[in-house]
Amino acid sequence: VQISNKIEDIIPPQPPMLSAVPEATNSANIVIEGYTEQGADVELMVNDTLNQKDKAKDDGSFSFNATLSNGANRVQIRAVDSANNSSLSEVKMVTVDKEPLVLNVTSPKDGSEYIGKNSQSVEIVGKVSKASSQLIANSSFVDVGRDGNFSHKFLLSAGENTIKLVASDKAGNTAEKIIKVVYSP
Repeated sequence: VQISNKIEDIIPPQPPMLSAVPEATNSANIVIEGYTEQGADVELMVNDTLNQKDKAKDDGSFSFNATLSNGANRVQIRAVDSANNSSLSEVKMVTVDKEPLVLNVTSPKDGSEYIGKNSQSVEIVGKVSKASSQLIANSSFVDVGRDGNFSHKFLLSAGENTIKLVASDKAGNTAEKIIKVVYSP
């Protein structure tokens, strides 16, 4: 009678943990990295399709240079151990957005002159092409409406005033406008 002492490995590897993955990017190439069981085979799945394979290092870490397509991408890592047990990371959605941001300022016009106490406060009015953008006028945050329109009060100092507007979207696309106006109290 032969007794087998072989213990079958039925325990899946630790589900892969992903390091910070951007919600949006303006580059199709990003690094996907994280940790799982040491020596496990790791598979990068993009939009539910095998994209790349590698082995986790001795400390369990892995890293992929992933190429994503424009628009929304489902990114997930599958870890497979030597006994063919597998586990999945959580799904991360990454949007690739290469569309340039457009910033239009309708008021004030560059080179405008304002005279008198009643003209010290000007209204900066315009539109950003993407409503989910962030906008900064010099060092102040400007509220951008759902339609991309914005309006922001700006207090002028005597002499030439430089108003620098910088818009940026979640993917890192930016647009910049500089307006110079003159104020005489």
